[in-house]
Amino acid sequence: MEYLRLVEELAERASGGDGEAEVIIMHSRTTMVRVNAGEVLEMSAADSKGVGVRAIKGGRMGYAYTSDFEPPTLDLTLSSAAALADSSDPDEFRALPGMERDLVENQDLEVFDPELSERSPEDKVAFILAAERAALDHDPRVVATSYCSYHDHTTRMFLANSHGFAGSHESTGVVAYLRAVARDDSGQAAGLGLGCSIFYRDLEAELVGCEAAGKAVQLLGGRPVKTQRAPVIMDPFAGVEFLSFVANALTAESIQRGRSFLMGKLGEKIASARVNLVDDGRLVRGFGSAPFDGEGVPTARTSLVAGGALEQLLYDTYTARRDGTASTGNAQRSSYRGLPYPAPTNLYLLPSSRRVDELISSVDTGLYVTSTMNTGGINPVNGDYSVGASGLWVEKGEFVGPVTGVTVAGNMLEMLHNVADVADDLRFIPISDSIGAPTMLVQGMTIGGT
Repeated sequence: MEYLRLVEELAERASGGDGEAEVIIMHSRTTMVRVNAGEVLEMSAADSKGVGVRAIKGGRMGYAYTSDFEPPTLDLTLSSAAALADSSDPDEFRALPGMERDLVENQDLEVFDPELSERSPEDKVAFILAAERAALDHDPRVVATSYCSYHDHTTRMFLANSHGFAGSHESTGVVAYLRAVARDDSGQAAGLGLGCSIFYRDLEAELVGCEAAGKAVQLLGGRPVKTQRAPVIMDPFAGVEFLSFVANALTAESIQRGRSFLMGKLGEKIASARVNLVDDGRLVRGFGSAPFDGEGVPTARTSLVAGGALEQLLYDTYTARRDGTASTGNAQRSSYRGLPYPAPTNLYLLPSSRRVDELISSVDTGLYVTSTMNTGGINPVNGDYSVGASGLWVEKGEFVGPVTGVTVAGNMLEMLHNVADVADDLRFIPISDSIGAPTMLVQGMTIGGT
């Protein structure tokens, strides 16, 4: 079936001549493998596809979807969307995007791996088993692993609306991770290893396993330090988790709903001059990259925070109309079952040219954080931030011992203002969104220990 032609035909029919309509088809294939102690615990492959229809008339909106592509069911889906629109309350800001911006043509974003479909289930099992074996062989103190998982996806999206937009794109992604457990006379510690790429061939099982094992061994013998205020150095894993909360606060929806600690801050200084945050939907090989967003608006590189000043928010069409501005191309679609919503594409903190060891050597006393755990201590409205943390203690620019069982706390707005330095080791980690961070130094945080 020619899906692009189908969404165009359905969008024209759904508009009814005097309304607006949008039709999306999403087709996804996913694989998951989980192993432990050299044995496959779980393996699954899923294939999902469906059609979503959005109908708008006079600000009234209805949405309906189906996974059945038979003509009678498609007809029912169109009529259901129209009926839901007729019965909904009007909203003057509810509309589809126009054609004000042209798509950027002939740019290969390198987000699709044609070879992924050629990889057999046995290849994928062998990969994650090799990662587990690398962790166990890395050091005799590594005695076990957990959460040894491999995931991949292939997604194709076809979108059309009644304003004349029609387009499609495809993407792939591969993620492998595991937790290594190390043990000696001092106790037990764990570390996480992660590998992710658009392209299967770019992943290295040994690196995933050795990263997990190295972190676990590094934390053996860890103890809490005394409660104090001190600099905190966040490695990319810890930095990405922090930035994921900042990213959510930067969406126009969070601001408009009063759920962001950045309310009323647009145009103001919200961070130190070291902080430059960018969202780039056209980043080559970015997990969140695409030629257009979930509404057909061209994606772009958007400067959010420049030199510490909040320049822009993340908008979809609805939130942009509420603020009297234009969409930034950040309407995301997680499934054909749901409506678009504003969210990051590839959001990251710009790195510097400074090496990580140079940044660490500049710290007289502080904590280098390699792992954080959100235990409910983060408030997106007032910006309060408190997480469990593990890492290494720094004295006179040198690591002097492992630290576990502490919390690091502050206020996210103050933390942004207190970013004193960033390093050159930018790393993207796809959590719920594609977020990237280099190692960053934050002054004046509270470290809760003994």
